[in-house]
Amino acid sequence: MLNSVPGILSTLRGFAFRGLATARRTAGALGAAGALGLAALAFGAAAPAVSHAQSPFSAALYVNDSPITNYEITQRMRFMEFIGAASGGDRRAAAVERLIEDRLQRQESRRVGLRASSEDIRNGMAEFAARAELSTEEMIAQLGQAGVDADTFRDFVHAGILWRDLVNARFGPEIRITDAQVERALSLAAVRPMTEILISEIFLPSDPQFADVVNQLIPQLQELRTIEAFADAARQVSAAPSNEQGGRVDRWIPMNELPDEIGSAFDSASIGTVIGPLEFPGAFAFFQLRARRDTRDVPAGQIEYEYRRASLPGGQSETNRARAARIRASVDSCADLGAVVGQVVPELPEGAVSTITRPRPEIDAATAAELGRLNPGGISTNLTQSGEMVLLMLCNRRVISDPRPTQSQVRNALFNQALEGRAEVYLQQLRAEAEIRRP
Repeated sequence: MLNSVPGILSTLRGFAFRGLATARRTAGALGAAGALGLAALAFGAAAPAVSHAQSPFSAALYVNDSPITNYEITQRMRFMEFIGAASGGDRRAAAVERLIEDRLQRQESRRVGLRASSEDIRNGMAEFAARAELSTEEMIAQLGQAGVDADTFRDFVHAGILWRDLVNARFGPEIRITDAQVERALSLAAVRPMTEILISEIFLPSDPQFADVVNQLIPQLQELRTIEAFADAARQVSAAPSNEQGGRVDRWIPMNELPDEIGSAFDSASIGTVIGPLEFPGAFAFFQLRARRDTRDVPAGQIEYEYRRASLPGGQSETNRARAARIRASVDSCADLGAVVGQVVPELPEGAVSTITRPRPEIDAATAAELGRLNPGGISTNLTQSGEMVLLMLCNRRVISDPRPTQSQVRNALFNQALEGRAEVYLQQLRAEAEIRRP
């Protein structure tokens, strides 16, 4: 039982919870970049400390005498948040790391004489936007609403294209994938063991006005040791919709679908282990391991989601939270959702609730993360996009027939893995040789 903290329940239940909107890992959240062939590279060493009091357009640091301004850092932070790659940790430091990588990639590309044409960049921007089912113009418009300049998007794509071409030219000719490697990969792909877990969750708001209450709760939550105590705490203070059921997420979740900081902590943990606080957009999260089992791995390409989606203007407002509660109380099945949403939010145009059936790899990371936590018939309103509350209802999750990959597909996958490994080493070498300094 938590110690008494005056006003906790009423205060936290009024919190506009923004929910879990991260990808399984930061590189996964940048899946659209993968469509451009960009290497998913781990962040390097921590960025130098930067004074936040400087002018937005003054240099925060230099990479081989090329300045990175405070304005660029702010823009990259907003861009990373927009694409779902800004979960937890020091977001400014993460943005700085990505900008340092971009500078190094562009500098090395120029050194060897590589250029990206305007057409290449336009095509890259279009391909990136298409992953979110947007045209380039629509993507730029939505970025603008989030305070991100079109040039920030363009520069991000430009650096990625140059790096992809450079890595392909430098390492591609020397990579050889043997028939034996292909056959071994095919045999391993047939049956892969997988661990699934049951978890419970507690989300606390990270808004400054709740800081005093949350700071009192965090050490108490860290001391929880039993499933019963965690459930009791979730009912008292969690801002997530699962609070009424003691924080239980009643779905077996594959470990490979969890964010790295959760999956790695629970990999060999005992039942009842609590991890947290972990920082997510707008919240501090605690998770408890309730059960673990081993089963056969189903590749992501064989999992298909059928779901409904609607966008409610006003974001995570009190009005929308009340609307979401009414929708949850009135909907019995996916077939009812369109009519109920029309009654609760009559100002939405006809057809505002879309029906989507898609394999998991074709769903954006934030949406896939939310759908992955739902049982059929469950509703999520945790995501916010372009200032609108995203309402998702999972109708069905099924395994679809997926033929054994061809030798050509496996060979290409192994080639790309090898190429990304060399790219990561290459980038770390460039960083080690670079002069990175503050003004």
